[in-house]
Amino acid sequence: MSKAPAANTDSAPTASSASCRKALGAYYTAAPVVDFLVTWGLGLGGGAVMDPSCGDGRFLVAAARQGATRLVGCDLDPDALRTAKATLSDAGAGADWHQGDFFLLAPERRAPFDLVVGNPPFIRYQHFSGETRARALASALRVGARLSRLSASWAPFLLHAMQFLRPGGAMGMVVPAELAQTAYGTETLRALCAGFASVRLLTFRRNWFDGAQQETFLLLAEDRGGATASAELVPLDRIEDLAGFALSAAGQDGFNLDTARGGRLGLAFVAPAARDLYLRLIDHADVVELCSLGEVANGYVSGANEFFHCTAADGAQRALPQEWLLPIARNSRSLMGLTFTQRDVAYAEARGVPHHLILPREDDLFAADSVALEAFQRAGERAGIPARYKCRTRNPWWRVPGLIRADVLLPYMIGSEPHASVNCANALYPNSLHGLRLANPMLAARVVLGLASSLSLLSMELVGRSYGGGILKLEPTEMQRVRLVLPTCGEQQLRMVFELADAALRDGDFNAVVEVADSLILKDQLGLSAEDIDCLSQARSALVERRLARSRRNRP
Repeated sequence: MSKAPAANTDSAPTASSASCRKALGAYYTAAPVVDFLVTWGLGLGGGAVMDPSCGDGRFLVAAARQGATRLVGCDLDPDALRTAKATLSDAGAGADWHQGDFFLLAPERRAPFDLVVGNPPFIRYQHFSGETRARALASALRVGARLSRLSASWAPFLLHAMQFLRPGGAMGMVVPAELAQTAYGTETLRALCAGFASVRLLTFRRNWFDGAQQETFLLLAEDRGGATASAELVPLDRIEDLAGFALSAAGQDGFNLDTARGGRLGLAFVAPAARDLYLRLIDHADVVELCSLGEVANGYVSGANEFFHCTAADGAQRALPQEWLLPIARNSRSLMGLTFTQRDVAYAEARGVPHHLILPREDDLFAADSVALEAFQRAGERAGIPARYKCRTRNPWWRVPGLIRADVLLPYMIGSEPHASVNCANALYPNSLHGLRLANPMLAARVVLGLASSLSLLSMELVGRSYGGGILKLEPTEMQRVRLVLPTCGEQQLRMVFELADAALRDGDFNAVVEVADSLILKDQLGLSAEDIDCLSQARSALVERRLARSRRNRP
């Protein structure tokens, strides 16, 4: 049987089990969350409870203590099930158990449940494969969700679990924020809204799930068999707020995420005035998506940066042919200004940071540089480079593929001060950056300045995904959806403003760059008031602070 994703999601974390739990997509669920979900679900009526990824059985124990009359636990890990059985027995209760692939369980062969509750496994698509994935995607299709092969395990897991509920039943689950941030997540949320009369997502300003890299929600889905047009997002500060939290009063602070329109998650966390202003602006004729101007592409993967990257001085010392050494922008730290130039390459290498890619030509085996190539190959073989995954899967191993020269270099992993740069050095770039190849390269400076406005910076926060450490990640498909306004001023004014902003950024004054862009684009071109511009700026700052706050370990 292929490896299933129905992993032990709730075993208590120990040093010996941590790596195994991570491989199975298993994470520890805090007691306040367990108690809240079980209390909420059983409060809706009925006593038949299933935990489809029960781990050590904590959800089932909580259900037994609150009077559940029928319990079923499922898990892939036999050790987890043994622990769950013992834990439940100590609580004076029993359950039916299923050890193995959850997707092998047929809902029509089980008496329906009043409540499905738990924490589904999170396994990335790269490791979620084989027969299990095929069964999972087929199950999702039965409830109308056509999930792609890029879906992580939790998405079809939720949709399979909902099929075990009786009409009117409820589901309470821990879910990743990808439910409202990715294409397959949005498709999953749409199917949930089509299958329940009420869908709520409780969100938390402060990160509470140790070990997971993503923001986490609590999914509360009621009345199986009904339908709703949107999911309600209910923002809370921390999990301690669950104690005494009344869902009946949530509507006053909630935000409806319209699944039909692919609702923007971040809008739930900004002031209503900023929300309304942003939605008005993106319908403005001058506001375009980045993809309308060109193609966003991720950079190359060398497979061994320490071997394939060097400084120009190091390359000369090693007698590498000069034409092998191609300038690169390594990451966002390479982008010192609104332009990336040969001087930036030299400055980085003066500080010892390699900014050249070694790229031998394929015909060098038979050319004057064959001696240098043979020496390069021997050095790589001594270091074990050909055995590395990316190198052993390409031919020849010593020539890095996927090289792109873009007109504009774009950030990928974003901190608090993201900016783009015109690629004046004609540099290559690795997958720590994105590149924009413009249909009209003459627009490069206008694009870079446009992306520096408060409108575009807010758009980045809304389309990106927040990960551990407070970093905002924008995949190429997400970066393509960033909104911007191209400045329409004349070339002379553009050059003057651009040089002013570039100098400010090189002096470390990011806010001055934003002010310049806002004044030229939002104020003079779109006619926004100072109050409106400040409203966009504060909304963006609120989202930045929210993701940075969730990354902090100390939670006051």
